[in-house]
Amino acid sequence: MQNSIAKRVTLSDRVATMSQELFSPLPVIDGQVIYAQMPDFQLAMFIQQAMDRHYLVRLQFKAAPDVAPATVIGQLKEDAAGHLILKQTKQLATIVTPALLRSVQRVK
Repeated sequence: MQNSIAKRVTLSDRVATMSQELFSPLPVIDGQVIYAQMPDFQLAMFIQQAMDRHYLVRLQFKAAPDVAPATVIGQLKEDAAGHLILKQTKQLATIVTPALLRSVQRVK
């Protein structure tokens, strides 16, 4: 009984992933949507807007061609030394290098 339930769950996961891959206008790797690479000037402008307006943003990092890129959500801030920091929670912060970013999107 439990084996058939586990098979249904894996089958439904596969169906969801395949339908997302088929109907998504953007490429998908391992269930992760791959956003287009933004030009440097656009990345810089979006990062500045996110910091000035305190937006919650989704950052997607560059990755190898057949590997799903890392995607994180948080608020961007700049410290005294000029480092870009993504605050995800009170306890978790990530130092971000803009050259390693693929895209920046506002989360609503």
